[in-house]
Amino acid sequence: MTGGQAILGLLQAHDRNGALVGRVALRHWPAIVGRAITAELVLDDPHLAPEHLRIGRAPDTDADADTDTDADDAGAGAVGSGAGVTVQVLDTVNGVTQGSRTWRKGEQFDWKPGEDLHVGRLRISLRLAGEPLPQELPTPEFPWRNTAWTLALAAAVVALMGWLTWLLTPEAGALGQRLPALLAGTAGTLAVWSGLWALATRLFTGRLWFWRHMRIACATVLAAQGLETLAHLLAFAFSWESFARFDLLINVAVAAVGVFFHLIVVVPQSRRGMAAIVASVALLGLAVTLGTSWLQTGRLSGPMHMSTVFPPSWRLARAVPVPQFLDEAQVIRKRLEKRLKDKSDEDDGAAEPEEE
Repeated sequence: MTGGQAILGLLQAHDRNGALVGRVALRHWPAIVGRAITAELVLDDPHLAPEHLRIGRAPDTDADADTDTDADDAGAGAVGSGAGVTVQVLDTVNGVTQGSRTWRKGEQFDWKPGEDLHVGRLRISLRLAGEPLPQELPTPEFPWRNTAWTLALAAAVVALMGWLTWLLTPEAGALGQRLPALLAGTAGTLAVWSGLWALATRLFTGRLWFWRHMRIACATVLAAQGLETLAHLLAFAFSWESFARFDLLINVAVAAVGVFFHLIVVVPQSRRGMAAIVASVALLGLAVTLGTSWLQTGRLSGPMHMSTVFPPSWRLARAVPVPQFLDEAQVIRKRLEKRLKDKSDEDDGAAEPEEE
């Protein structure tokens, strides 16, 4: 105590990196926050007004039933029994952000316990006297479990790339030459990708979170490959060829989800905005890709053949009768012959010399 006045609360301000930039023990209400030297909490932020906001107490209905003297004593010594905290936005152009809402000049709102306010580039928190403190946390130890999961996911991605290379390389000698560079390139790509996201997280939150981004990247790669393989298996087993022809949709969707999880680590308070941005970019990229495919091949889907062949015993669809197969093959043949004829006509027209 100082001068016989009890501490009513502790007001603190942190920057975007979590560093403490201002703290004051409140001994009376209301309290002003701003750049003015007369404010209770003086903050050196050019995006704050001289008197940015005023923090006060709502009427305490429990104390109103007592005498005026008893009510004053209760407000000074045992704050928080029934009264709430109110915030009035003063003469500022930037306002005060509470959650996802920004309050403007002249507006007043309730400040919920445990919630932070954002003013300028700073974050303000208030702890009232009498509020229960959380239990003491143990000293953090090395995250062996998270590190093990991260290394396991990274090893799975490297093994997946090696397996795919083995499937696509029939010559043993060529495999021995390509495999070391591919595995090193995969590990390096994961490290660089995660490192760039970690630097962005460091810039906006003050924390690196490299291993978290590494887990997200590895999980995205494994999920994309796993869902693509499942789509090809369903296409093979049940003759649902669209699952294999439009596997690009799966890759785009999984990549968009992975980028979204990266972004909410960087900017955790803007989940809805990040989701809208990622969805918009993914839809735009998908539209461009499908449009390019249509202009080049005359179809929206990928190759007409399946790139993955499974054991015949895995096929569950009913066999196509031979006459139906021959009829469908004739239709495809006519379409191919027409396309070749059109292509030949275009080449002949381009090769003819111009008449003088």
